[in-house]
Amino acid sequence: MNYVAYLILRRLRAPLITIIVIYSVSVLGYVLIPGKDPSGHLYHMNFFEAFYFVSYMGSTIGFGELPYEFTALQRFWTLICIYSTVIGWIYSIGAVIAILRDQTFGSLLKRGRFKSWVERTRGPFYLVCGYGLTGRAVVAGLARRGVQTVVIEIDQSRVDTLELDNHPFDIPILCGDASDPDVLRDAGIDHSNCIGTLCLTNEDHVNLYIALASKLLNPSRLVLSRVASREYAGNLSSFGTDHVVDPFETFAEYLTNAVVYPYRQLVYNWLISPKHRSLRTLMKPEKGRWIICGYGRLGQAIQKRFENKGLETVIIEPEPEARNIHEDYRVVKGLGTEAPTLLEAGIHNAVGIVAGTADDANNLSIVLTARELKSSLKLVARQNRNSNTPVFSAAKVDMIMDPNMIIAQRIMALLKSPLLVRFFEEIQTKNEAWCEQLVQKFDELVQDKPLEAWTMSVTKDDMTAIYDVLRMDQKVPVSALFAHPQDSAVTLCGMPLMILRNDQVHLLPEDHFLLRIEDKVLFCGLPRVERQMQWAAFNRNVLRYVLSGSAEDSGLLWQRLFRKKA
Repeated sequence: MNYVAYLILRRLRAPLITIIVIYSVSVLGYVLIPGKDPSGHLYHMNFFEAFYFVSYMGSTIGFGELPYEFTALQRFWTLICIYSTVIGWIYSIGAVIAILRDQTFGSLLKRGRFKSWVERTRGPFYLVCGYGLTGRAVVAGLARRGVQTVVIEIDQSRVDTLELDNHPFDIPILCGDASDPDVLRDAGIDHSNCIGTLCLTNEDHVNLYIALASKLLNPSRLVLSRVASREYAGNLSSFGTDHVVDPFETFAEYLTNAVVYPYRQLVYNWLISPKHRSLRTLMKPEKGRWIICGYGRLGQAIQKRFENKGLETVIIEPEPEARNIHEDYRVVKGLGTEAPTLLEAGIHNAVGIVAGTADDANNLSIVLTARELKSSLKLVARQNRNSNTPVFSAAKVDMIMDPNMIIAQRIMALLKSPLLVRFFEEIQTKNEAWCEQLVQKFDELVQDKPLEAWTMSVTKDDMTAIYDVLRMDQKVPVSALFAHPQDSAVTLCGMPLMILRNDQVHLLPEDHFLLRIEDKVLFCGLPRVERQMQWAAFNRNVLRYVLSGSAEDSGLLWQRLFRKKA
């Protein structure tokens, strides 16, 4: 249904009727009122003459009398018509202006343009439901990689934020309720080019509905959802949601790895976060007690994982009876914001403390009090409000749990490349020495610059030149992709992380490792390296040059470009 046309007709019904009545009565009056011709004979206008005169009289006061000079009665009627039509047009124009200023009308126009854009798009896109802090970070990350997104957000202020954000291309956004089927349909949830749905609203039941709708319309489409409760997490997983991201479980896993397997965690952090942690932030494994302040969802997730790793813990909880804490756990009643509570928990024998309550002020107080009692403690704090970022940064804790950024980083890891997830699974079996060597390689490659990860397949679409060469039974080592396209003696700042061949994994392949058709390769390096690798992957002249170091067999233009390098 055309809601814009319906709204216009409904709002302008009275003004249009008013104009029609005024013009009809005016025309009828001129037809009925007699006039005189130059000879003094009576005459009557026909309907065409009357309508013609009223038409230009209604739009301008300057006019001539036709077909003859008017009589006094005709001129009196003309005065009545002039004021009537002016009033009618003022009323109608006012109604039009009111419509143009109406928020509903503006929203319908924007929705119409949004729907038209989605219908016309020919490239793949992700449907992102929710443009809060998590959605904003995900959209920005995808935009940096050249991936198109379509966004639904119920809060107009957040919609305005996206329109002001500096993205490399336009990102359409609709202000609407993502749980409304019509809104989802307009946003392209059933569009053939929609390659995935990201459910990132703050309401679990809305995310559940979006995930259900997406899976019902296209069971093979990727669906990824954030969740804040175990009940909804189980519900989402029950019907095949591809990835359910729980910030508390994710951070608990993150923290456990940072404590027990610090180098493995650094590998994860370097490949996921654009602003990766430096080697100086490494948490060296220490045996000792960990104090967990707050036994909500975060505290429970951390306690479970610490217990599985054999770490000693003490729980500080103001209402332990309501939390149904296991009787074998050591519990101290309190908030942890005061020194006596922390002393009772044995802070002097502890190696770290987690301030994991739902109140930022309490978490900061816990951190500062703990630092005064023991300055060598590892400090972990939960940040609940994004506006408190400057305060938490000033507190200089070792690790901050920001749910929004945790979800965003996890989602980017899942969307960057399925191979990246497989890589993380594979390194779970590697020891710390292996992970330490890998981190050292990362540091040599990029140092403090962003480390990017990407995937390429040895197919005609992804590596046209290499694919054609391999079909001719020639050999191409993986190192060929890291030779500079203008100077084969220069190595690009990148490295292969993993090659997947017939479901067989090859971690950190050597430079001489030979590529085969259908190989899937996970790379990492500086962001510009991905673009530079495209030359050897797609251009046979460049590939020949990096393999042989010579451009002699190329065309004249190619030889001139590379004369100095040959």
